[in-house]
Amino acid sequence: MKFSGFLIAVSIVMCIILAVVQIVRVYPFGLEIPEDPYLGEPLLPFQSLIKRGSLTLDAIGIYEPHAVMLLKNGERFLLVEQFPVTVKVTDGDVLEVWVLEELPGAALVTRTVSENVKLKFNRTSIPLEKGLHRIAKVFVSD
Repeated sequence: MKFSGFLIAVSIVMCIILAVVQIVRVYPFGLEIPEDPYLGEPLLPFQSLIKRGSLTLDAIGIYEPHAVMLLKNGERFLLVEQFPVTVKVTDGDVLEVWVLEELPGAALVTRTVSENVKLKFNRTSIPLEKGLHRIAKVFVSD
């Protein structure tokens, strides 16, 4: 008889703990609700929440047309006829260069980057040796 009363008390405490945990999971204690600059209005066709930017790539040395292919996020993006090339990028894009024909003495450089774009893994110059080379990962700041 005593033991069954103890089990009932433990089960009641466990139910209370379960209810408290579920309430804590649903209600964000200590978190700030982010501000909504659009005040809950639907986005118009010309508005976007995706951050965009651009960068210009150039080649140093003698470049032969159709020797380089640019890849964005692992997909073929542009077969380069001549440099400089301006690439429009969004936040999180990964740019790579696939050199089809080796160009000794030539290198790929980043000429200009828009104000709101930051590049990670960027080198000052990438030699145009045959193969796949990562240019940079793009981060767009506000």
